[in-house]
Formats: sequence, C-alpha cells, structure tokens
Amino acid sequence: MNHQLDSTIHRFQSEMTDFCHRLLQIPSVNGVHDERHLAEAIAAQARVLGLHAQIVGANPARPNVIVSTAESGPTGLLLLGHLDTVPPGDESRWTFPPFSGAIADGRIYGRGAVDTKGGMTAALYALAALAHHPGSLAAGRAQLLCVPDEESGATGTLGIRWLAANGLLNGLGAIYAYSGDQIILGHRGLVRYRLVCEGQAIHTGSSEWQDGTAGANAVTAMASLLLELERLQPPYSTHKYFAPYRTIFTPGTVISGGSSINVVPDRCEALLDIRITPEYNITQVEDLLLDSIGKINRQRVKFHYELLNHAPAAISDENAPLFGIVEAAVRQVKGIEPERAVAGPANEGYLLIEQGIPTVCGLGPSGANAHSVDEYVEIKSLAEAALIYCLTAQQLSTLVKG
Repeated sequence: MNHQLDSTIHRFQSEMTDFCHRLLQIPSVNGVHDERHLAEAIAAQARVLGLHAQIVGANPARPNVIVSTAESGPTGLLLLGHLDTVPPGDESRWTFPPFSGAIADGRIYGRGAVDTKGGMTAALYALAALAHHPGSLAAGRAQLLCVPDEESGATGTLGIRWLAANGLLNGLGAIYAYSGDQIILGHRGLVRYRLVCEGQAIHTGSSEWQDGTAGANAVTAMASLLLELERLQPPYSTHKYFAPYRTIFTPGTVISGGSSINVVPDRCEALLDIRITPEYNITQVEDLLLDSIGKINRQRVKFHYELLNHAPAAISDENAPLFGIVEAAVRQVKGIEPERAVAGPANEGYLLIEQGIPTVCGLGPSGANAHSVDEYVEIKSLAEAALIYCLTAQQLSTLVKG
C-alpha cells in the first residue's frame, strides 16, 4: 500500500503545483480580504478529487473548510491549515508579484506559499491519495480543516474554537501544515497589549511649556516606557524543549501619536508583543508591565493598557503515539532523523492541545520567507509532505476505534 500511495502522490505532482499556484492567486490578506473565495476553491477541488467537503462557520464571509476522506466516522489524523495570510508589504521588493503564484527554479512564489497554502495543498492531495486507495486506512477517516483568521492572533474564534463548540473537531492526532521537517511538539505563548499614554497638549512656543509648568509630551513618555520594557531580560527557560527560548518583550511594534508639529502631543499609542515560555503566565507578565510603568516618573502623564490577545505556551505529551508515527514517516520519505523541538512563534496548536488532541504544531513542505518578501514553497516538497501525511494517517488509523 505504501508503494501505491507513493505512486499516486507522484502522479499528482503537476496537479499539486498547479493548484498551489491557483491558491496563491487568490488574495486572502487578514483584515483586507475575506477568506470565502479561497475556501470555495479548496472545497471545489476537494470534490473534484472525490473527497467530502463542507463550508461551515459563524461568518459566511470567513468560513471553515472541512475536507474528509469519508463523510462520517471517527477521525484518526487531523490536518490543519489557515486560509488567511499576512500582508505582502512593499510589493516592489518582491522578485515576482506576491499574488502571481509565479513558478521559477523549482519553487512557487507568493504570499502564503508556506504559511500555509503549500501545506493545505499537500494535505488535500494526501487525502485524495488515501481515498483513491480504499483500504489504505484501517479504520475511520482522515480530515483537513482550513480555518480563517489565524494571522490576527491565533485566537481561533471563527475557526478551531467554533469547530470545537459545534462538535466538528476530533482526532487521535493533528498536524498543522506549516513548513519544515522538525517534530514541533508545542510553541511559546504570546501576550499582546495596546499601551496608551495620555499627556497634556500645549503650544510648543508657549512660555509655560518652556518653563515646565504646563504640558506633557506623551510621545517621549511612551518612548521611556518602551525602552524600560526593552530592558527586561527574563532568563532562558529551564523546560526540556523550551530551553533555547526565553520570554521576550518587543515593545513598540506599531506606534502613533501627536496631532501637529507645533503642539506638544497629548496622546501616544504603542503595541507591545510578548512571547512567553511556560515559566510565565499572564499575571506575571502584567506584573512586569505594571512595574515598568511605575518607573516612569513624569508629571501630568497617565498610562493605561488594553489586553489584545493571549495564547499560553503549550506542549503535547511527547509520549503520544502520533509523534513516533510522524518520525517514522519523515525517516521513510526524507531519509533523515527528525528533531523534536518547540516553536518560538505561537500558532493555533495550543487550541488543539487544549482539546486533548496531540499536535505537531508545524510540519510540511519546505520553503522560506514566511511573513517576508519572496515567500516560496519548493515544488518537490509538496509531494514529500503529502506522502508523510499519508503514511502518518495510515498508521494512526490502526489505533482508531469504532
């Protein structure tokens, strides 16, 4: 059966290339485009391939796609990807237009190529290969979930949380179809705040401002807070897998303030991004923020903050059968010994882990430049990832009951 799956996947190679190319030509930038058109393209192709496909969700313009090898039954392997992407940035810096899906030098270029349109392509054709060979799954079915609104902060409100609340999320194990061949057991968490500093506006030419009796510069006060936060240096994690990482504060990722060149700015806003290891929870992070605010001693200045989102650091039970099965599949397909690790960036893996589903929080086609210019996926790796998914689904299905 492995040889048959391998042969089928490689027959799909040119079709996969074309489909990934087409997905990259459908813009799905978070906050700019709805994901509906991309969802419809994936569902339509799934049906062409003989798979069962549903488009469901709380928001018809931003739906989920559920693709299954069979309409019903327990799920062994659950594959995931997200439909939305980050913006392309300065398009003039791209070698090829970011929504062209350009094919060159064995690569497909475009925003979302590895994050995660290439992975969704590989996952879709893995399911097609499994369905093409009845009996390739010992029991149950395999599924692909394509969810919206991941890039805004991995809250899962429209995606994984909605699916779970509606009884549409299950599986013995999951793989998030990002790029790479490491076995990603989990990831750092994140906390994001909007910081606001309120000062006092006054004419920059006034004697009161000159003498310091009135006015307060909200921008420079905010700058002082951001520098104070940047000086925070929590120690590296002592956790077995998180040891390469520490909790890191990145203040001022976006900043705005002031109203006119001749007015002392009375308001400044800045965003604060924090990546947390398991040693830190949201209460401890907030205590550090409050301590930093307390060190800014300026008259007529007030600070306040708003929590934007929070995802805890997460890791699966490394003894779950999924991980050994995936390792064996990577060895067989790529001839390498995969490393177990956790990811520095957060993703929606924690939502699956919270549901009791052991999750590889990133494994899929090779590529580079996610969230940067000239993002690409390697064409050859689409088939490799699809075969890894097939072999994992095949073995995990032997553990499915009923």
